[in-house]
Amino acid sequence: MDPLAEANEESPSRRAFGVGEVAGEHQGAGRCPIPPLSSQRESESGPTLDERLFLRFPILFRLFGDLWMRLPPRSRLRRLLLTRLMQRGYAAGKRRDFEVMCAGLDPGIEYHAPGDRLAPDLDAVLYGHNGYLQVWRYWLDAFKDIRFEPEELLDLGDRLLVTAQLRGRGSGSGVDVSQPVFQLLEFRGGLMVWQADFSDRSKALEAAALRK
Repeated sequence: MDPLAEANEESPSRRAFGVGEVAGEHQGAGRCPIPPLSSQRESESGPTLDERLFLRFPILFRLFGDLWMRLPPRSRLRRLLLTRLMQRGYAAGKRRDFEVMCAGLDPGIEYHAPGDRLAPDLDAVLYGHNGYLQVWRYWLDAFKDIRFEPEELLDLGDRLLVTAQLRGRGSGSGVDVSQPVFQLLEFRGGLMVWQADFSDRSKALEAAALRK
């Protein structure tokens, strides 16, 4: 069975476990949880030593990306590297360290916003670092203390599907929000070149299959 088809297949018993438990296992795909960083201090502190090196010498980030992309999806080392990459990337977003975030983005990155959460003044597709930061400005205006908390990673080779929880408080309503978001990421040359966000996991898997 194709890994995407298997990952999208949900029996009644599996639906009861929620979004973090539905991804299937297959020899062509690797599924692993993304545990939170070990401490709040680690999550909210500034750039780590390796992140400072990546900022100073951008070629190192490309070499790091080239390393994990060459490893097979079920490689333990690849899983460790990807888990750390996701943990630190989402932590950078949480502390609003956009310099670190953009270090892993291709200058021409293409971002697709979820259709059901598209702001009236936001284009459906945005390009480059400026476009990516425009999306973040929208989220920061819409929610107080907005954060994305990664829970699970489905490794599909040069594409990754991250299950995360979007949490925050509405700037106008003051209502607490917690909802799943499925982020499909594509990498090339060690950098992220494409991202699409979905509120429906099956649609994210369909998009991943179309980008084969």
